[in-house]
Amino acid sequence: MSHYPYNPLTNRLSHRNKCRYHAILQIIGGSMALLGALGKIRSTEVHFTTWHGKIGLSAAFMCFSSLCGGFLNYFQPKFIHKIYTKAEVKCRHNFFGMITFTLGIATIFLGYFTQFFSKYVNENVIPAFVLATALMYLITIIAPLQSFRNKLKYRKKFIN
Repeated sequence: MSHYPYNPLTNRLSHRNKCRYHAILQIIGGSMALLGALGKIRSTEVHFTTWHGKIGLSAAFMCFSSLCGGFLNYFQPKFIHKIYTKAEVKCRHNFFGMITFTLGIATIFLGYFTQFFSKYVNENVIPAFVLATALMYLITIIAPLQSFRNKLKYRKKFIN
């Protein structure tokens, strides 16, 4: 969302500063997600037998991969651009970011219906959590989808 032109927090920033803002948020959020997943991996209880756990583990793997790819692209862009064009890197970054975000949101949705969550939260409130999460997902995914569509159009023009 940092590159989205209608974002009131970043719409006055330069492209370079939007990229920095995006990187900082990704590092903070990705680190928090990975630390949470690492805590579940290290715990003695069996957590990865449910759909919530399995999709959460795949989201953590994608998050780790995205962070590694982001660091590599930030610190070694010449190396990456020997293999892929800048347009290809941006398109792949956008696509895998949307997949990772969707897996994370799916994990959250499935977490609302686990025994642990329903044990500590009133079941009448769970639909409100689901609705709020769905709205947040829909609002947040608009800009990446538009950007991805534009990148696909550009790639088609470039390839032909």
